[in-house]
Amino acid sequence: MMKSVILLAIVFFMTGFTQAQSWKDSLRVGKQYYQEGNYKQAYQSLLEAQKLAPSEVDLSQDIGNAAYRSQDYEMAEKAFRAAASNNEDKNTQSKHWHNVGNSQMQAKNYKAAVESYKNALRKDPSDEKTRYNLAEAQRRVKQQENQNQKKNQDQDKNQDQNKSQDQNGSDGDKENNKQSDNQDQNKNNQDQSNQDQNSESGDNNSDATQESEGKLSDRKTDRMLEDLLKKEMQTKKKVRGIESGKNQQPVKSGKRW
Repeated sequence: MMKSVILLAIVFFMTGFTQAQSWKDSLRVGKQYYQEGNYKQAYQSLLEAQKLAPSEVDLSQDIGNAAYRSQDYEMAEKAFRAAASNNEDKNTQSKHWHNVGNSQMQAKNYKAAVESYKNALRKDPSDEKTRYNLAEAQRRVKQQENQNQKKNQDQDKNQDQNKSQDQNGSDGDKENNKQSDNQDQNKNNQDQSNQDQNSESGDNNSDATQESEGKLSDRKTDRMLEDLLKKEMQTKKKVRGIESGKNQQPVKSGKRW
């Protein structure tokens, strides 16, 4: 029984020793990577060390530095926030909030950076670096607002231009339709005029035909009248010849009185 207890204690001791040695080894490797400039590997090793370390061990600052150097600004911001929350010293909190602001500046989240720098100055109003960074963050916020305002104005201008082009296109369509209508009307008028001319020409031809036919009829009538007159004259001559023969008698003496 006594031997079992001793063996169990040795196992727990060795397990705790192994775990302690493991997180410390990861911490040591992580710091070595950081010094060598291999920030991504340093970040991974430091995260592993934090997982294995006891709850009272806080590696947030080291993790934040490695994440910041590897340009993972979102993770760096979270790590520095955790470091500020886990520390009660105002000067240390001010430094962590300063680093939070720097991470936000790199991520171009200027408004959030302004608030972080203000938090840092509340903890340490004498920090001139933080004051300078605050002024720069405020300047960036103003610049960003002006750019957004200009962008919105340009968008509104483009929308107005597109709307104006649409209206011009509509007016052009109306004008084209109007011209087309005028052309159609002119064509109709021209067709009607041609029809009227053809009709008048047809009427004139009819009149001319009728006139010609009238002239032919008159000539024919005149010829018929002339023929009748000739026949009548011939008839009268014949009658006169017959009557003249009847009235003549033979004269024996050769005298006629």
